[in-house]
Amino acid sequence: MNSDFIKETRELSIVSQRDLTIIAIGGLASACIGYLLLSPIPSTLPFASLLNSVNTVGMTFATGLFSFLTAGLLFSSRASRLYLKDRIDTVGAKTAYFTRILHTLLITCIFTAVLTTIIFLMPVSMSYFNFFPAVLGATIVVSILLALLATSLANIVDDSRLCLILGSVSTIAIAFVAGWQTNYSRWSFSLTRHLSLFSPHNIVKALAVQFSGYQFVSTDEMLQYVGFQATIGSIAIALLVFCLVAIVLTFVGLQAMKKNSSRWSSLKGMIPGDEKWDASDAARNTPEIRHIKRSLRSQRILAAIVLCGLLVSCFIGGTTYRTYITNTTTIVHYTTPGERENIPVGSWVTFDVDVRPPFPGLFNQLTFSCHIESLGSFSGTVSFFLGILEMTVADFSLLNESSRLELTHRWLNQSSYVGFGIGEGLEESYGPYICVLKLVSDVNPLAEGNIEGHLEILQEAY
Repeated sequence: MNSDFIKETRELSIVSQRDLTIIAIGGLASACIGYLLLSPIPSTLPFASLLNSVNTVGMTFATGLFSFLTAGLLFSSRASRLYLKDRIDTVGAKTAYFTRILHTLLITCIFTAVLTTIIFLMPVSMSYFNFFPAVLGATIVVSILLALLATSLANIVDDSRLCLILGSVSTIAIAFVAGWQTNYSRWSFSLTRHLSLFSPHNIVKALAVQFSGYQFVSTDEMLQYVGFQATIGSIAIALLVFCLVAIVLTFVGLQAMKKNSSRWSSLKGMIPGDEKWDASDAARNTPEIRHIKRSLRSQRILAAIVLCGLLVSCFIGGTTYRTYITNTTTIVHYTTPGERENIPVGSWVTFDVDVRPPFPGLFNQLTFSCHIESLGSFSGTVSFFLGILEMTVADFSLLNESSRLELTHRWLNQSSYVGFGIGEGLEESYGPYICVLKLVSDVNPLAEGNIEGHLEILQEAY
């Protein structure tokens, strides 16, 4: 077949004006989505600028829109195929491929730098600009890795729209499995923290924190605001895995591009030019053309099946992991037999609690709750005094009454059918604790007796 219809190849631009416009619009949309998904932390915290800026950029990685749109257009648009065809004929497939990857990385890095700068400066004052290099460095590293994965997918499917759909769906799904939440609560990531570094949007956050050198007061504070504990070792392992995957897929993409380029001139609509040669139905349906179309369709279907299989495996694995963590880390130390029991009024109730070591990588949360079912013969209301203390019953008995009350949380003037509780984050602590409770009649503080209620002491992981 004649492929001489390719015109004036020396005038071809690296990126067509149409593709560049679409990339710019996609970048703006990606930035807006990242900003809308952000749940900002209080600006009074010294590291608010660090996390707010890196989380906004991280959300753009979680959607994957810009990375896969850019790679899809630079490898699979009609203008890009024409450019690549010319470069392959001039310098060879390998050089053309890696040069095109550099173009993709350059555009990605420029977008990331501009977005990081704008987002970083918007919500905070210039006094926190010292965090900017850490955020920029982290986003550049992760954007390069994501762009490499995107270029591989673009060559495997050889279709910019399919690349965008499959890539964005994959990154969004992985982000959900790894912990999509941005409402900074320790429970948000309690069952996904071990999976957090499976997603680029969490890797960039962890990497920025490490680059910044910011020291949290405690691991619990890091969990509360970052969402997971990320050590230098865990980040290094995550980056190493992503690098190895990116390198392998990069060479897979090279082989795919060689195969793709051999059929661009044979299929209508793949590259622009004078296509009168295949205007007739007979010409478009020769055995050779039908074979090429079937091969391309099979290649795309196989890529979609593999990606879907990986995503299903991620969801099944994530669900299994959450179920396992829930079943193995929730310990009932005490619960009222049946629906209610008699709870003394006017005297201390104490429970020995042997807090067990937490699940590896997770921390202990001990909760003590009391629910009043009926005040019985007591009129008016009662007051609660609840406490979780790292001591023994013998130590508690040696304290005077005022010291005991100072160590507890109090809720005043409570009536029937109300419940109150406390929870203590113990981090990695374990061993002997006590849960203490005292109910006092508000009408007669010296009165003694019983009310009906329900008590429960739980140890959970977070």
